[in-house]
Amino acid sequence: THFIIGRDMAGTKSTITGDDFYGAYDAQEMGKKHSAELGVTVTHYENMVYVGEEEGYVAESVAKKAGKKVVKLSGTEFRRRLRAGEDIPNWFAFKSVVDILRKAGDSAFC
Repeated sequence: THFIIGRDMAGTKSTITGDDFYGAYDAQEMGKKHSAELGVTVTHYENMVYVGEEEGYVAESVAKKAGKKVVKLSGTEFRRRLRAGEDIPNWFAFKSVVDILRKAGDSAFC
């Protein structure tokens, strides 16, 4: 009945320039456009960002409006750290999840 499409779900990059082919919220807009045809309601989901231990995660627009410093870890950097056995911040992933992903190796991402 309801379907969540997150930010950058259509995150394809050009193999030539490395530029994003689609905008960050294009997948959400496409889902909304075709929601009746698909028989689902696409739920708006704004990008969440980490702003520190005290507040945790907040909507990106809220952080920007309040002038909060955002802490980021990209998926690419997360996978690199997993493979290298480097620390993954607790605010990004639970230790139990990191342990399972490390045990699974690259097969976890195929």
